[in-house]
Amino acid sequence: MDYRDFTSKDVAYNKFLEYRKQIIDNADNGEFNDAFLDISAKAIDGDCVAQDCIAYFFNRGFDDFKPNYEYYMSWEVLAAANGNEFAIEKLQFFLDVAVSAIIYDNEILKRAMVRGNLNKNNAIVVISNLICEGIVDELGLDPKKLTDVNEKGAAYSASINRKFVAAMETCLPRVVEFLVS
Repeated sequence: MDYRDFTSKDVAYNKFLEYRKQIIDNADNGEFNDAFLDISAKAIDGDCVAQDCIAYFFNRGFDDFKPNYEYYMSWEVLAAANGNEFAIEKLQFFLDVAVSAIIYDNEILKRAMVRGNLNKNNAIVVISNLICEGIVDELGLDPKKLTDVNEKGAAYSASINRKFVAAMETCLPRVVEFLVS
């Protein structure tokens, strides 16, 4: 775990809109796959906004492109782990229990602030980012392995969600240790 340079919510949102428009405009010309592959290449190379855009399409689907909840969560968590504040904001409901476990523990919070790892302006974003980093590590999420598209799709399921929750719960002690050390 380490601190990353964050991509601000506004910058990430505007770039997300640009990428999404690029894919949709190309889809109108019958070239969805080419545009999706172009943005996917950027996502694989670590572009956290492209990762968020790929997550969007796995969440929503598009024409014949079926939604896939596991891929959606994987890409969204990757985007957040790579410092995309817009992606972090989208995951706040999912991350809330883990973030609250840190925020509402006065001892952890005080120690993290004394060490300079957190301040009142960045606490939620930094903690969320670190949790997502932990989930990526725990699940071994590799963008190169998230490119095989399941043509049948896969809707939300509690068992898939439990996998992400379990990873979050497992990494939480490491996040706390990082913050207070």
